[in-house]
Amino acid sequence: MSLFAAWVLFPLVLLALCLGLGLLVDLLSGRRVPGVLLAPAGLAALIVLGEFTTLSDGTAELTVPLVLVVAILGAGLSWPWRFGRPDPWPLGVALAVFLVFGAPVILSGEPTFAGFIKLDDTATWFAMTDRIMEHGRSLAGLGPSTYRATLDFNLAAGYPIGVFIPFGSAQKLVGGDLAWVFQPYVSFLAAMLSLGLWQVLGGVVRQTAWRACAALVAAVPALLFGYALWGGVKEVAAAAFIALIAALAPAAVREGAGRRDAALLALPVAALIGVVSAGGIVWVAPLLAVLALLAWLRFEPRAAAMQAIAFVLAFAVLVFPAISSGLVPPTSSPLTDPNAEGNLRGPLNALQVLGVWPSGDFRFDPDGTVITVVLIALTI
Repeated sequence: MSLFAAWVLFPLVLLALCLGLGLLVDLLSGRRVPGVLLAPAGLAALIVLGEFTTLSDGTAELTVPLVLVVAILGAGLSWPWRFGRPDPWPLGVALAVFLVFGAPVILSGEPTFAGFIKLDDTATWFAMTDRIMEHGRSLAGLGPSTYRATLDFNLAAGYPIGVFIPFGSAQKLVGGDLAWVFQPYVSFLAAMLSLGLWQVLGGVVRQTAWRACAALVAAVPALLFGYALWGGVKEVAAAAFIALIAALAPAAVREGAGRRDAALLALPVAALIGVVSAGGIVWVAPLLAVLALLAWLRFEPRAAAMQAIAFVLAFAVLVFPAISSGLVPPTSSPLTDPNAEGNLRGPLNALQVLGVWPSGDFRFDPDGTVITVVLIALTI
């Protein structure tokens, strides 16, 4: 596969799918999706829709045709589109974030995937995506092999698969090998994060140029960039959906908000659970609790109750595939488990929260004390 096909054609095909699905979500929600959030909302819809089709071997191969048809349907039914000319500022931010995350591969001049540390995660993602797009979670017909062992430990044990569905769907349409479009996919997810952040910052940073700078910087934290380079695709997707949830949340408690606003909010929450399993609740529970309190204070009790019921019902339907496959992945263990020591050798330094730690391994002291102090001071 050429660099052009991997880094231009693949992202454009995936963007088209997301926009088509996003337009359908906007239509079904009563025209409640801001234009800048169409693609992130469509990405969430793609994951939720694909989780239903990959529930069984018999329907898994229908995922790509169904997603394509629904995307075209969404674009057609929404015509004439209400958004007008796209705003170049958030588009520029998204493109910049995409290029920042993609730079290590793009600048190599060849389609490949990154390997920041020695993990087999990326190979595991390829195996899982290859399987779910054809057979869902079914392992029927596979003989003894390392491929079977990898899938048996993950797919058969309830590992979340939501993040692999857009990856596999767009790759099927573009062709080529999954390996060459993995890094473009991770960069695409980071671009979706920037769009959610742009919307969130709208009520805080009024000046457009400063808002663009804030969204750009917020979308490329060192930790998330590190995840992207060692194959942490779920973490980048989770960040994008957390930002999308935060961006859609205010509409659910504004004056005149209805049940469709609450139901719309359930979509990215369900997608987040599909990406990271039950752990996603940790990120959204505080936000949802604040929303529930605001709804109770702003609306009449009956109206607040109807909002809550609409959210719960929509969420229950949309999250069904993720729940039916298991809410806790096989790699999880209780924090109180004496054998779950993780990878740390001891407590981390509080200064590491700033994201600056020029060491070959963040568990150890930096290589240079002076440059570390200077960089930390500059960051502050």
